[in-house]
Amino acid sequence: MIAAFKASAQCMEMTIREFGAGSVVANGVELITKSDDDFVGHSQLFADALANAQGSRAIPGGLIVVFDGTVGHPATRFFGLMKAELHEGFIKTNDLQARFENNLFLSPKTKLYKIGLFISDGAEPRPALPEGWRPVVYDSAMTSLQRDAAATYFYSTFLGLNIPENAAQQVRKFFEETKAFIKASNLAEDEKVDLFNGLYSYLKLDRGNTIQTSRFANTYMRPEMADEYERHMRQKRFPAGAVTKDLSEVTGLLRWRKLKFPRSITLSGPPDAVRDLVTVDRIEGERGAGWTQITIRGEMQGQE
Repeated sequence: MIAAFKASAQCMEMTIREFGAGSVVANGVELITKSDDDFVGHSQLFADALANAQGSRAIPGGLIVVFDGTVGHPATRFFGLMKAELHEGFIKTNDLQARFENNLFLSPKTKLYKIGLFISDGAEPRPALPEGWRPVVYDSAMTSLQRDAAATYFYSTFLGLNIPENAAQQVRKFFEETKAFIKASNLAEDEKVDLFNGLYSYLKLDRGNTIQTSRFANTYMRPEMADEYERHMRQKRFPAGAVTKDLSEVTGLLRWRKLKFPRSITLSGPPDAVRDLVTVDRIEGERGAGWTQITIRGEMQGQE
């Protein structure tokens, strides 16, 4: 468990959404008051809750491990719930034979487990739920850039948690949903290039401390398209108000602009250079085929 929570990219502090009677956090708070004998019986509630949360046959089965303990100094209580998926492998027997097993779990080289940890803040008297508890989830499917890859059935349906929407994640969502909207639009490719240039400029070069869908739409889009874009963002549950411009999750994505053409031909460069020096036009080629005319305001400086 310690090794899992050292992998910060696969861990995320979440917010408690469900905290009423019968919720995982309410049952967990009651669990840590139980004697060892009653602990076992009470922990069955979590197995039932996980079974109910796994509503699809596509979700692999496994075991649930329920544990509690203390952490930090001064020590504060925590309780944890681990779902460990079963997998196959061989074990060495005493007579040096290899025996096949199909119910292995928690072997060190696999990441087939997910953990929910609820840590008390140690405050006394204890505040009413959901206050006083900090939930942290480990899921090997999560990465620093793909928080949404965590298994929803585990953190949301089972644990009753939500992924917090901080400014950095909102900005990344703005970037990705706006790109998706532009790509799916019926605009000519050269017009899409202009909008992509506008998106990169808005995030990377604009000096404002916030981003807002209406401001981007009104600056870079025609009125009829701006309305459609704002509807698209509302459907994706992106807030209509201003969001703090935290670029920490998109810095790498904004570093380079790429234009791709058939047979792996790629034109790339810094977004501001592409915007200032490159013009893309669609022209009619042989037998009416669509061709692309690229104008670069500068001489070629080298080739490989």
